[in-house]
Amino acid sequence: MYVLDTNVFIDAANAYYAFDLAPGYWDFLVRLFVSQHAVSIKSVYDELGDAGDGDPLKDWAKQHKQHFIAPDLRVVACYQQVMAWAKDNYEPSAVSEFQRVADSWIVAHALANGWVVVTHEKSAPRSKRRIKIPDACAALGVECLNPFMMLRQRGMSLAL
Repeated sequence: MYVLDTNVFIDAANAYYAFDLAPGYWDFLVRLFVSQHAVSIKSVYDELGDAGDGDPLKDWAKQHKQHFIAPDLRVVACYQQVMAWAKDNYEPSAVSEFQRVADSWIVAHALANGWVVVTHEKSAPRSKRRIKIPDACAALGVECLNPFMMLRQRGMSLAL
């Protein structure tokens, strides 16, 4: 099972797979959700909801809100583990930012459920000022892929 990061949606809509150019990408994500091969989380939904009214990504997320899940008790316990790791390894400002955005919850959901995180973020292991999802995943034993790797694994093809 994959858990999708905020930027999988934002980057796709704005850079890779705009709704008007590649509707098949969005249909494919919905099929992954419905077949229970992927989810995203409430914190990601909340971040997507920060867009202005009439934003197509915000509207898409609203249509598929049921696939953005809330944390359960296991996730909350793993979240504490994720944040303890962050506090032990990063500057307070980096920890505060990691805690404020969905990233820490994404890693916690994956850790609690044995899921694979999907993100466009690139590792920056020497950084102490910003916690990158791939670095948190590596430190906590969570598999992390970029969206293109996930799409290939799932056999997605954008054919005309």
